[in-house]
Amino acid sequence: MQDFETEEQQVEAVKKWLKENASSLLIGLAIGGFSLGGWNFYQQTQYQHGVEASDMYVALVAQVEASSASELDLASADKLQAGYADTPYAALSAMAVAKHEIAAGNNEQAASRLQWVVDNAIDEEMVYVAQLRLARLMIAQEEYDRAEALLSVKHSAAFDALYEELKGDMFAAKGELEQARIAYDKAIASGNSSHWLQLKRQDLGSSEFNQSESIEPAA
Repeated sequence: MQDFETEEQQVEAVKKWLKENASSLLIGLAIGGFSLGGWNFYQQTQYQHGVEASDMYVALVAQVEASSASELDLASADKLQAGYADTPYAALSAMAVAKHEIAAGNNEQAASRLQWVVDNAIDEEMVYVAQLRLARLMIAQEEYDRAEALLSVKHSAAFDALYEELKGDMFAAKGELEQARIAYDKAIASGNSSHWLQLKRQDLGSSEFNQSESIEPAA
């Protein structure tokens, strides 16, 4: 760094630097101001975007709760999915409509909504919930291959028990009882000890291997 003998020399040096670099300095300040203003504008826009999505979701839920399947206007749900997929409200609305469609027996429409959540939800847990609901719907429709594919994807360990229990339901529906026992046992080992799961497991009895071991030879 250059040394200066007097304050006057320091002042003159600063003046000279400002004169030589005034344009770039002003540009830098302008860019900085624009960036700050742009960020504030972006935040405000995102906030407004989220508020709009929230309002539409609240209105949709109220409509779902008050309408029959034939009366339900899906325009708001479609709008949320099309323009607000970057908010959690799009997936939540699709889940709400899917539940309504299942209750009305419109399984194809419900499956379409749930698949959209699986493919587009920004919240990972919402994806898992949608996968489980879609797999349950596929089991009810005896589309076992699709159900098994959904239940075989990688997921959070916190959902292990739910996935394994539903696998058990799927195998039981297919008549593959030993596989169902294994899945139910895994669900129980993963921490799901619900009374309903315990009953389903008890209904299947002991494993085929244990049953064969318990048979005593005839005298």
